[in-house]
Parts: sequence; C-alpha cells; structure tokens
Amino acid sequence: MEGVRVAHVVPTDRIAYLLLRARLLRLQEAGFEVSVVCGDVGYGERLEECGLRVLHIPFAREIAPWTDLRCLRSLRQTLRRERVEIAHSHNPKGTLLGPLAARLAGVPVVAHTVHGFLFNENSKGLHRLAAVGAERWCAGWCDHLFFQSGEDFDYARKRRFKKQERLHLIGNGIDERRFDRDGYPQVRREKRRELGLEEEQLVIGMVARLVREKGYEEFFEMAGRIAREFPQVHFLIVGITEAEDQSDAVDPQRLMEENGVADRCVLLEQRSDMPELYLCMDVAVLPSHREGIPRALLEAGAMGVPMAASAIRGCREVIEDGKTGLLFGLKDVDDFVGKVRALLGDGEMRRRLGEAGRAHVLENYTEGRTAELLVGCYREILENGLTSRQRSC
Repeated sequence: MEGVRVAHVVPTDRIAYLLLRARLLRLQEAGFEVSVVCGDVGYGERLEECGLRVLHIPFAREIAPWTDLRCLRSLRQTLRRERVEIAHSHNPKGTLLGPLAARLAGVPVVAHTVHGFLFNENSKGLHRLAAVGAERWCAGWCDHLFFQSGEDFDYARKRRFKKQERLHLIGNGIDERRFDRDGYPQVRREKRRELGLEEEQLVIGMVARLVREKGYEEFFEMAGRIAREFPQVHFLIVGITEAEDQSDAVDPQRLMEENGVADRCVLLEQRSDMPELYLCMDVAVLPSHREGIPRALLEAGAMGVPMAASAIRGCREVIEDGKTGLLFGLKDVDDFVGKVRALLGDGEMRRRLGEAGRAHVLENYTEGRTAELLVGCYREILENGLTSRQRSC
C-alpha cells in the first residue's frame, strides 16, 4: 500500500505525540503517508521532528459550538485538499466531528478508534442515553470502527453497531522498545535521588490526566488513610494537563492538603521520562471511572511495577485479579485502601504480580503487535473494497 494517504484526526497534537506517535511512525514504516490533523497545544514541532506531517486546525476537547463549527469546516476542507484516502479519527471529540467531516469531504475510507466508550456499565439515565447516542452517531458515519477494549468490541458486535466485517479489535500497546526495564540499569536510585525520594521509602504512583474521571479524589482519600498507617510511604503523581479548561479538572494541590499528604507527595506534570518514573514506583494504581485500555497500566506493567486498579472495562483486561495485579470496586475507597495495604505489606506479592503483569503486557499489548493489526486491517479494507463507495452499516 505504498503511498496511501492516511490522516489521523486527534483533538490535540499533545495527545498525538504522547499516545499515538509510535503507532503512526510504524504506519509510515509500512509505506503509508501519514498526516496528523489536530489542535495546536505546542507539540507540533516534536511530532515533525519525529518525521510526521502535522496539520493544525481549530479544535476544542469539550463541547464548544462555535469552535466545533469552525473545526468541522476546517477539517472537511483539509481532508478534501489533502486528497486523503483514509481518515481515521480518535476519541473523544473525534466521535462527534471526525467521521462527519470525512464523509462531507468525500474521503473513500472513514474509520474511528474507540478509545473507550463514553459510557460504562455504571452509567445511568440521561448520561448513558446521550453517550450511547453519540457512539451510535459515530458508527453511522463510519465505514469501520476499531476497538482497543475487547469488552467494547463485544458490546458493539452484540448490539450490531455495524456489520461484523466493519468492526475490528486491534487493542492498544506500548512502545516495547522504550518501555523495557532492562534498558535502564541503576536508574531507580538516580531518579529517586533527583525527586527527593529515599531508597527505603515505598512509593505509590499514579499517572493520568488531571480530571475527576481518572479517580483523583479517591486516590488522595486512599493516600491520606494509607499515610497514617505507613509512615515510610510516599506518593508520586504524574499529571497530564490540557491547554484548554476542562469542566472536570481537579486541583491536586488542594486534594493533597485536604487529605493531609502534601508533605508526602511528589507532583509532576507533562513529563517525557516515563520509563524512569515508573521504575521509582513500588506500586502503580489507577482508580479510574472509565477507560478503553489504559496506557498507564500497560506502561507500568511493561516496567514490572505491580498494579491495582478499578474493576472496570479496560482495567480488568490488563489486570487479572490476583494474577497480574489487583482490582478494587469502582469508587470503593475502602476496597482501594485494602488492596494497596495488601501490596505494601507483602514484598513477595509485589514481585510476583509485577513479573506476571510484565509478561502479560509484553505478550498482548505492544505497539508492534497493535500496529501490525492496524496495517493488516487497512490493507484488507483497501484490497477488498470495504469503503464508503460500497458503504452499508
């Protein structure tokens, strides 16, 4: 498929850089001409330095009617001007705008990756109705849907979001060439010293966007309770912020102070040294409310860090409870505290779960594997004519 033009539509260049860069580069290695169409928050030059073409358009991560209309128009014009053969959008705003703009631009193949449905098994009422409606809207404009989560994929198949041949499970993956703990000898001691953490301290880490749905309120309540029991425990938080305001943004400093752990926390933002930071952790946690396949768990797992996370879709695909990590109830802080307490109190359990989690991630969730599946899907779609010209849901 030498020279096939593919545009990946992403809300921000930061998301493209942090989450999709390795995959897009592997698509280029396979012969596709890849462009990133995205909002500008300052990561465009980094993407271009990696060899990716970047096309900036107006983009707001949340609903912003005027900006969204400008984005829709600009996106349609860009895709048409670039004569894109595959337009491939990504959550969350891509659900609403990407496939529609691609269809209006006459792109032959319109695809979308579901990075986690906008609803989960705990969503109720109008929120669930609206979220399911948005996902159905997206599916209706797309030729093909790609899924990171096996549970999301099964849900879409059973409820006939599209014909079976237009639904594809590709998973998610980490760059196994980068997240390889054997490539970072002596880093733990050096990085801990840099962060002001001592070797004998136990460090609980969390990596996530600084928004409520990632479970920060539960995290800091857990931290406050654990800190009273374990005086040697410290907390390492690597937060990811958006350039624009977020309606569910959290103030981690306020949460630290409210839970009495400000002096026990190291808060970092927008880091690029993630492999080294994971090696500083003794336990990695993710009390998230909604996920596709959480990259933070994949990265921690690949580095051999024992994990505990919410028992929700996505997390329970990475973690088999008691074998590759521990699961706790959604928003159940008592259960959360109990699982963290168990890990802190049992070094052998941490070692065992860390090794099992690493093996599971490296076998099932590498960027090489995910990119290979995506390339195979692209080729099959183009060779078999499964395009908008022969479109049928």
